[in-house]
Amino acid sequence: MERAVVEAIDALAVPKVRNAVLALALRWAQHERIPERGPEVADFVRGALFAAAEQVLGQGAAESLEGQLLPVAEMVRSTEVSSVRPSRPPGRTTPGDFPEVTYVPPPVLSHPPAEPGPLYPTDPAPERVQIVAVASMDPGGLSEMSRALVGVATVHAVRDALAILEELDQRETDLVVVDCRRPVVSVETLLALGPELPSDARIVLWGERADLEERLGVIGIELPDNWVCCGPHASAEDVGAVCRILLD
Repeated sequence: MERAVVEAIDALAVPKVRNAVLALALRWAQHERIPERGPEVADFVRGALFAAAEQVLGQGAAESLEGQLLPVAEMVRSTEVSSVRPSRPPGRTTPGDFPEVTYVPPPVLSHPPAEPGPLYPTDPAPERVQIVAVASMDPGGLSEMSRALVGVATVHAVRDALAILEELDQRETDLVVVDCRRPVVSVETLLALGPELPSDARIVLWGERADLEERLGVIGIELPDNWVCCGPHASAEDVGAVCRILLD
């Protein structure tokens, strides 16, 4: 069953994203590994796996994945697991059970040299424009962040967890702002994808509810040190000021 699940996701996403979907599904299902026999397989496919795929890849991909795997799940429904496997306490999943994938950046294409022009040796080289990815379902929030960061950074709109992973993988995005008032991805989901995020990824949470630490404590997760939480009353200007400090 594990092989069937992996191959089905591989048809929809690159291995790095497949690992993220599986790690998230296992965490939500509180399984160490993908169930191999019995009714638990169908429950996993319809429940945690569908939810994880929908969160990372979108509803269409989740429905396609469910359609491929449910027939296989039905075939193994009546077969009981005959071997006993060691288990860990519920809620502790092992993304390391799946193959590690080393991200290889695409080759940089060379461009023909520009036409020679006048040289001004004393002029400083132009600085790289910094990029801030903003994950929000609110067009107004995106506009507010663009105004708050004018002259400092360019704002990229991202619409789901996969887009956040892609932004950070490009190594050009300096910061990610997650609009928790109109979220495209929950904080819990983003934290569950932690093994797939770069270790130095900087995340700013905008407008997260005051009970965030309590909610995370229930599931045994803590905010990383390089994440910043701006509370429910923070304005775009407040968040912009935090971003300016982090980008300085």
